[in-house]
Amino acid sequence: MYEIGMYGGTFNPLHLGHVNDIIMAKNQCKKLYIPISISDDPKEIDEKTRITWLKNVTQDMENVEVFPIYSKNLNKETYDWEQGVQDVKNYIGRKIDVVFAGSDYKGENLWENLYKESKVIYFDRKEINISSTEIRQNPYKYFDYLPACVRKYYTKKVCIIGTESCGKTTLVRNLAKAYNTTHVEEAGRYICDEAGGIDNMQKYHYFEILFQHKQDEKIALEHANKVLFIDTDSLITLYYYKLGFKEQSEKDFETIATSISNLNNYDLYLFLEPDVAWVQDGTRTYGKDEVRKENNKILKQILKENHIKYETITGNYEERYEKAKEYVNKLLKGE
Repeated sequence: MYEIGMYGGTFNPLHLGHVNDIIMAKNQCKKLYIPISISDDPKEIDEKTRITWLKNVTQDMENVEVFPIYSKNLNKETYDWEQGVQDVKNYIGRKIDVVFAGSDYKGENLWENLYKESKVIYFDRKEINISSTEIRQNPYKYFDYLPACVRKYYTKKVCIIGTESCGKTTLVRNLAKAYNTTHVEEAGRYICDEAGGIDNMQKYHYFEILFQHKQDEKIALEHANKVLFIDTDSLITLYYYKLGFKEQSEKDFETIATSISNLNNYDLYLFLEPDVAWVQDGTRTYGKDEVRKENNKILKQILKENHIKYETITGNYEERYEKAKEYVNKLLKGE
């Protein structure tokens, strides 16, 4: 058992190969330090995100400590290794007995020259044959190599929006099944049921919808597989709120709804035009064609005011499903 060990890297991103190495390293040390190299490279994943990942996977490892070290470099070729080593040693403040590294460095004598007073142990990278470079190039091809906390970072969020009875719920459920992933149901649907129906909805119910929907999204994201499908968002709730209360609507609600929308950062919005037959499901009110068209204009105006860009989908249910998949596939391919 070594007294002090060190296993460093950029972890850009963290993957299961890193995790395996960390476990093997911490099992050999009384104390393992993990320095995260942070540079000025704008293409690098931000500092706080990477620190969060490492702290997440090591939170139950009592002998592991994660910390950042900083440099002005933009790549490994310009990295000041001597300064980096000095920063690590200054932070640890004790003799480093062992340095752990991946076998891709073996034979270069890099770590042996940088840490002359330390033993160097190499872990076989082929045991979990993946690299951060490969993941950055195609994260969805190597999604299974990502820890759960990292998968959330790469998961694409697709929000399906539109007025009532335009097929949102059906499409979201079908897409989630087709992509073997999770989805977020419209919180307004079950909160409306709890209230005793749409005519019994009070203002506080709409506030509940805003916060419950966001909480449901957080839970669904934990288990999503590359993409998460979301039935409506806070602006749709704002739309229904304005329809229901008109001149009695409160500015506070609009402020909260738009603030949540600004935080969502969804990757794709699919807007369903109301050109399928209107169906009463017990929560719907606006079934006349002229009313549906007018409400559709109101919703689009709200989206415009909040700078929401979306792809429009029309046609029957089969056409909507096929067109939605086209947009999702392009999103996952980075197109």
